[in-house]
Amino acid sequence: MIVNKIQKRICVTGLGHIGLPVACILATSGYAVLGVDIDDRVVIRVQSADFMDPEPNLQDLLIRAIQNGSLEASMNVAPADIHIIAVPTLLVPGNKPDISYVNAAIDAIKPHLRSHDLVLIESTCPIGTTEAIARKLQQACPGVHVAYCPERVLPGNIVHELIHNDRVVGGVDEASTAHAVTFYQSFVRGEVIATDVRTAEAVKLAENAYRDVNIAYANELSMIADHMELDINELIRLANRHPRVQILKPGPGVGGHCIAVDPWFLVAGAPDLAILTLKAREVNTKKTDWVIQKVRQAIRENGATVVACLGLAYKSNVSDTGTSPALAVVQALEREIEVLCVDPYIPNTVTLYDALARAEIVVALVAHRAFLNIPSHSLAGKIVLDFAGVFK
Repeated sequence: MIVNKIQKRICVTGLGHIGLPVACILATSGYAVLGVDIDDRVVIRVQSADFMDPEPNLQDLLIRAIQNGSLEASMNVAPADIHIIAVPTLLVPGNKPDISYVNAAIDAIKPHLRSHDLVLIESTCPIGTTEAIARKLQQACPGVHVAYCPERVLPGNIVHELIHNDRVVGGVDEASTAHAVTFYQSFVRGEVIATDVRTAEAVKLAENAYRDVNIAYANELSMIADHMELDINELIRLANRHPRVQILKPGPGVGGHCIAVDPWFLVAGAPDLAILTLKAREVNTKKTDWVIQKVRQAIRENGATVVACLGLAYKSNVSDTGTSPALAVVQALEREIEVLCVDPYIPNTVTLYDALARAEIVVALVAHRAFLNIPSHSLAGKIVLDFAGVFK
């Protein structure tokens, strides 16, 4: 089965950190694409090719797609051969999955569906979501194909990974799976692997829960090392000399759109069984609180009046502060002391030079490249608290 791109129209609902790159990649690979978002500001910026996203190569793709007329942006869904749902899935109080945006997107496309159209869900969902959606859609439009394909990308390298990473695709029936696999093979250079729909949904959750558990061990070990007066960086460096050990680097917690969220979907689906998954979430949340308390203790013991916090993003070398533990630390400290925030990726923050000139305590929260070669004389006489391995 070969996709005739010229004859295929694609509607991508959700122009966020996944939907926009997907739309741009498809529009520059031969498809006619309509990007849909409920935020009129996003639509205007995309249509004017003025999104200015820091993601490498994305701006160039967007400009090409708009200039050649293969990408349009709108607040309204229209008929299409392939519908891709790439809207956020969040957590409500109690850490329960919220798929209201997915359901709203499905309701929006339902009146426009025709038999043999393909609906692809890329949003992270609880296991069983796609089957429930398919039942609703196939009642409204018999013959529609429905499949699930999670994205698995690294911020700062999204465009490359959407094209080159392997993809796991699961349809609600054999025909849906076949159509979805053929579509992804038309632009993905990695392997496109077919499975059942529930496994496809579970893969994304399992991947991010795995990461969360491994980070939790590193974070727990860092707290134990501090209690035992051990150098955590040296401890991990030597432990990792074992050929079957690879302990990750600890940090002030876990943030981002996936690792801090997706494990809760597993917990919600099997609360009596997801014991380790739940404990990892609790450890990584505790680590952020532990960092706050360590800084407060240093403030009290040294009578400090100004603290410099290095990093606000949820990980190194990106500008995204989504559920950032560093940002949570800063917000807690700002209620009690003057905090100078330094982050080269985020506008309106203090320069590193000014922060180091004024602060009595320097708190490293994110290992941005710009922080890795700070001269030792710039830190002379200061209390340095390194929770990100910046000064190891």
